[in-house]
Amino acid sequence: SDHQLMPMTAANLQKVVETVGQIDGVFYVGDLVNIPDRASEWFDDNRGGAFFPCLQGRANYQLEKNGVKTTYHGGEIIQNAPIFPVVGNHEVMGRFSMEKDLNSQFNDPFTRAAAQAIYQQKAEQLNPDNDPNYYQAWLKNNTYNTDTYNEIFYLPNGKPYYAVTFGDIRLVVLYITNIWRTPSLSPNAKGRYQEREQDLDNPIAWGYGQHIFEPVSKGSLQYQWLQAELNSTEFQQAKYKIVMFHHPPHSLGGNIVPAYTNPVQIIERDRAGKVTAVRYEYPKDKDYIIQDVVPLLEAAGVQLVYYGHSHLWNRFVDGNGMHFLESSNVGNSYGAHVGENKRPVPTGYKENYSATGDPNGLEPVMPTIEPLLGENNQPLPYIASNDVTVFSILDTGTGIVTSYRFDTRSPNSDVIKFDQFQLRLRD
Repeated sequence: SDHQLMPMTAANLQKVVETVGQIDGVFYVGDLVNIPDRASEWFDDNRGGAFFPCLQGRANYQLEKNGVKTTYHGGEIIQNAPIFPVVGNHEVMGRFSMEKDLNSQFNDPFTRAAAQAIYQQKAEQLNPDNDPNYYQAWLKNNTYNTDTYNEIFYLPNGKPYYAVTFGDIRLVVLYITNIWRTPSLSPNAKGRYQEREQDLDNPIAWGYGQHIFEPVSKGSLQYQWLQAELNSTEFQQAKYKIVMFHHPPHSLGGNIVPAYTNPVQIIERDRAGKVTAVRYEYPKDKDYIIQDVVPLLEAAGVQLVYYGHSHLWNRFVDGNGMHFLESSNVGNSYGAHVGENKRPVPTGYKENYSATGDPNGLEPVMPTIEPLLGENNQPLPYIASNDVTVFSILDTGTGIVTSYRFDTRSPNSDVIKFDQFQLRLRD
């Protein structure tokens, strides 16, 4: 996941093919590119590392490390193997505009509820014939969309969440992602915890925090679909039960905070009624992944939950033996938040936002074969690097998931197998 045309992507995919040969399928947990409506990122980016060429072995990306330039071509993968993609936040475009550039549109999603309120105020002017097709088009153009993703990839049920049987695997793909916003509390930041000072009198410019694109909370359409899928014969009879989505349920990374829930808006006003601050809280006990989704997966005997978003590798196992793997390190890492490397979290808010560790209470598993060593020569339970890239392979013959790393600073070095675990068959 999280390839996003990052510097080590072509090297990563090239080493996949050189190490394991032809693979049968690609499980891709989101953030395929940076700006989904920019065609060059998919097909022919002039830096040589576009999405499809990297997966075809036709990239031409020059990576420089310590003054040495190495050209990587990616791997010949999708000529022989299907991709099973997930919607990440970088597959979602924001409000459409003929005036703003693509970057600005991407960073400008608007909540459906806020847009619907605006529409109701202007419905007679906007849509005097009350045309439902016009309304749906207006709502999409004034909120967010996954049009490009939907046009590039075939989705089995026409929805961004789906399930397929692939060999011995029943693969369940969920649409669990929200808009990424900066954690900064500076006055000019339209962030996850606040609105910009300059926008306080202009709600149409508000970001509404890290709002969720598709509900997955208990009772939502996606939740009901998931319940039905987990009770299906296809799922229950599968040898391997794997669930993928983008947002992490467990991670040492930065993007797991705040909780995955609808932002609670708090508007502060002075005595004259003027808005002086707009803040957002995220109640941890309302985290939809932890409170609603994970209990369903545990009860259904899911063996592996696979996800990305924080640009690192780490894994966890819960008390029921369900594995959680985040294998998204292809560069642009923001680090693992342990020790003194603290997440930028607000103080003085009602909720307590975890500055270090996994906020949902699991300890990372130390790699079982050859952990990367830290500054004090101590083994690390994660890889968060802009020099070392990681990929993970599932062998369905054995049920073993193996993770490999490659140090791009030493282009002639061997790929190192550093971790393995087995998906155990569950009753």
